Amino acid sequence: MSKLRLPISVRLTFWYGLSLLIILSVFVVFLYTSFHVSLHRDLSDQMAQAERLLLPAIDTETEAPVFMPSAAIRSVAYQTDGAAGTYVRLFSADGQVLYQSPNFAAHQRFRPSLPATATEVAYNHTWEGAPARSQYTPVRNASGTLRAWLEITRLESAIHRDLHRLEWLLATGILLGVLVAIASGYGLARRALRPVAMLTEAANDIRVTDLNHRLPTDFGVRDELTDLADTFNAMLGRLQASFERERRFRADAAHEMFTPLSATQSEIDVALRRPREASDYKQTLQTVRDHTRRMSNILDGLLRLSRAEAIEHSQAKAVNLTELARQRLDYFLPRAGAGQITVQHEIEPDAFVLADPGHIDTMLANLIDNAIKYTPPGGTVSLSIRVEAGEILLTVSDSGIGFEPAESAHLFDRFFRSDKPTVRQTYGSGLGLSIVKAIVDGYDGRIQAHSEGIDQGSTFEVRFPRLQATA
Repeated sequence: MSKLRLPISVRLTFWYGLSLLIILSVFVVFLYTSFHVSLHRDLSDQMAQAERLLLPAIDTETEAPVFMPSAAIRSVAYQTDGAAGTYVRLFSADGQVLYQSPNFAAHQRFRPSLPATATEVAYNHTWEGAPARSQYTPVRNASGTLRAWLEITRLESAIHRDLHRLEWLLATGILLGVLVAIASGYGLARRALRPVAMLTEAANDIRVTDLNHRLPTDFGVRDELTDLADTFNAMLGRLQASFERERRFRADAAHEMFTPLSATQSEIDVALRRPREASDYKQTLQTVRDHTRRMSNILDGLLRLSRAEAIEHSQAKAVNLTELARQRLDYFLPRAGAGQITVQHEIEPDAFVLADPGHIDTMLANLIDNAIKYTPPGGTVSLSIRVEAGEILLTVSDSGIGFEPAESAHLFDRFFRSDKPTVRQTYGSGLGLSIVKAIVDGYDGRIQAHSEGIDQGSTFEVRFPRLQATA
């Protein structure tokens, strides 16, 4: 079942519009509620003001309480009809109507809701189909005896009319605001995501056979997408370099294998042209054996290099570099002695690293083998291991043929061998240092090569993260 595909701009616009709708709705509800409460509070204040003006105008000492002529009560709109009017009635203590304001004449009377106790009470009710609010206030004489009830009524239709108008205005405002926000948000999202479309189009144009293309990074502003494009471009650069190395590797491997294979085929063709003596056949077989051995060494080097480049850290464990270095030196001492080469060493104890013992042994063997191979008789090969603060420093130096500074960048390339006659005369596949670098890189180490020049010797420094020794 395929998932629904929605562009990022649509999703961003949707969430932006939904978030804005929720925020505006909460704000509008708060605003509407506050306005509603404020209008009712104003109505209650107006009725309280009318009560303060009317109560002093009631004569409670007569047989039946009546309103006394007073200029104060003229400010009460008891003659005004409609939403702005104040409707006044005066009831006796037993509920008989003693007085009603002139504006009552145009309306039907409604049954009063006199309180059961002599306390001030307000009621909301419907009067002639319109919402109204009535307030009942007890009227007492000087001795505190209940003489009458003052009823003040105001219509709430104006309040509800204003609230309905406010509802429509707020709803229309929310709708228009959200629509405008969605439209502008969609436009901004499309504009903000335009670099993504450019990156996608540029990425689709990149092919394995042509890695020279790069993703655009000029978007008019420096942001996260620019950093992403730079990261992809750096990755493309590494991929391009890797593909170039692989192309050179295939070409170099084919050349290295083709040379002894062609020589072997030539020897066999020459031997088969005519009958020869047994000694001639023996010499031909020895030559073929040498070429075969060379091809075997190349294949073995390629296999070791492949394994070194596919290091699995799950196989790593604590390795005592000190012990492995001593064992490897013991193995090469007879060969060094036969070549009249002095071997010196300065090895600190308990130099532990996290690696595969076989890989570390291969690295040591290749470094020491190279040092002895390219050191003339009477020379010196030195090996040292120092335990520093957070790493192990392994140094293999010799007083041999050295190398030029321009060659230092290619020493660890596959099948690289110097053009100097002394190097070409010495058998080698050109894979030893490549294997060493692959092992060092695989275990988060670093390797450097130094030489003062031709016949000035060489120094190889390898640094590994130090592993604290445990019981």
